[in-house]
Amino acid sequence: MPRSRLAWRLFAGWCSLVATVIAGCTWLASVQLARLADEAERRRLTDAAAAVATRLAADAIGSAADEFAARARELRPSADVSLELVSPTGDTVASTADPPGGTATARPTAAPVRQLVAATRGGRTAASSSLDPATGRRRLTVAVPHGPPGAPVAIVLATADTFAADATLAATQRHLIVGCLAVGGLAAVAGWWVARRAARPVEDLASSARQLAGGDVTAALPASDVAEVAELAAALDGLREQFVERGLLIGRQGTQQEAVLGSMIEGVLAIDARQRIVGINRAAADLLGLEVEQTVGRTLQQIVRNPDLRRFALEAIDCREPVEDDIVLRGMTDRTIRLRGTALRDVSGEGGAVIVLDDVTAVERLENVRRDFVANVSHELKTPVASIKGFVETLLDGAADNPADRGRFLGIIGRQADRLAAIIDDLLALSRIEQSEGAGTLPLERLPVLAALQAAAADCEARAGERSIWLEVDCPPDLAAEINQPLVEQAVINLVDNAIKYSDAGRTVRIEGVRDEPDHVSIRVRDEGCGIAEEHLPRLFERFYRVDKARSRKLGGTGLGLAIVKHIVQAHGGTVTVESEPGVGTLFTLRLPASRG
Repeated sequence: MPRSRLAWRLFAGWCSLVATVIAGCTWLASVQLARLADEAERRRLTDAAAAVATRLAADAIGSAADEFAARARELRPSADVSLELVSPTGDTVASTADPPGGTATARPTAAPVRQLVAATRGGRTAASSSLDPATGRRRLTVAVPHGPPGAPVAIVLATADTFAADATLAATQRHLIVGCLAVGGLAAVAGWWVARRAARPVEDLASSARQLAGGDVTAALPASDVAEVAELAAALDGLREQFVERGLLIGRQGTQQEAVLGSMIEGVLAIDARQRIVGINRAAADLLGLEVEQTVGRTLQQIVRNPDLRRFALEAIDCREPVEDDIVLRGMTDRTIRLRGTALRDVSGEGGAVIVLDDVTAVERLENVRRDFVANVSHELKTPVASIKGFVETLLDGAADNPADRGRFLGIIGRQADRLAAIIDDLLALSRIEQSEGAGTLPLERLPVLAALQAAAADCEARAGERSIWLEVDCPPDLAAEINQPLVEQAVINLVDNAIKYSDAGRTVRIEGVRDEPDHVSIRVRDEGCGIAEEHLPRLFERFYRVDKARSRKLGGTGLGLAIVKHIVQAHGGTVTVESEPGVGTLFTLRLPASRG
């Protein structure tokens, strides 16, 4: 529906009112002027007829027609008026002749004359008006009785053409209309000025309201002496205060929400019923490989290629209860994402869902490691326990009576018990190191690195001599770091012990200490052994992981040595790396910070 401005509505109403008043006044004035003009003309004709009737009263009624005509011609007011003497029966007794050059005035027809005669019998004056078909002019006739009331002896008729009077009346009416139109024009101009003045406060108020709606809370509200406009301005001012207050509240809530969502480790994704993204935090964008600024307002189908996630989104929107599922995001490394979806419903009936994405890849990996650890511990402990139990049962069955078998079996039982004790000792040591690592309570002291390397070499020297392995230590005497010397010695001993086990006779194991950066030192253990295949390197520091299980157990390994090395280094805030080439040798590097800072 088209809308008009307030000023135009006020102006249109004012113009309609003025037009109605002017039209009504013009009509009433025209009617009144016509009535007055008609009455004046009748009075003029009545006076002329009465004057003739009065003169007739002094003369004889039966006078000749010429004598009546002469007297009537003297008494008539103007040449356009004709006088006629009529008997009570309606017959013409005498009539004035039209003057030379005068306007011919036709006599009334017989029917109007008889009506006028009948109307004057009571002694009253009668008048009639008729239109001449030939000339198209109006003719007015007045009848005045002569004689006693109720029984007139004659009737004097005065007839005149009203063309001049009608023309004067028409001119007067035209002047009246022109004057009314002029007054109407002035009233319209005044009405437009009044309408503009009345509408201006409302327009100013509307302009201020638009500025408020556009976010300009400093927009000034106009003052007005109109009570309604002033009340509306006061109401808008109250709304502005509420708008500012609620804007601040929404801003604070938005900031808090962004801070909460931004600090969450889990990803949060909000979508509407059409799967358009209405909100996403940084964690969700990173998980899905998206940019936050480029995702809002777009659909999942446009930016997410994983069909499982799109299917879960549909399920979350449709289900009233929260739903949960796990999906796998393919990429350079596959990641397992746990999804939790909750449907949303607003007052308009539109829906949506909030989906929480949690990367459980590390959790699942740790769970797998835990399961492997439990399985490996069970297996590692089960082997010596089963061996001890078997040989004990053999001895109980009678082998104890044979000295040779008894000694051999007891030796095996002792070795299995030592292996079992070694596994338990390594597990306890690993547990203590992990507790210190997690609590950050590992006691450190600034000591020369050379002392720790020499102590480790001295501890392994006997085993190296048995296998004809040479140990070399190369470390600057002034190289120092904040370390826990017993633990560093144990880490180096584990690495050197492995190097001795997997090196052939006559080879050399080098133990080096170097400063690779101003704030870090590195301890390197290099052997010339059989080396390790590349596929084993990523899992080399897992508990109970063995490259060659049969050889490792044969050499007396527990499978926990490298895991202990890794946790000792991590407890110092450092890292451990390995480089190896089959048939060439292996290099382990322990990189430790030189100081706590």
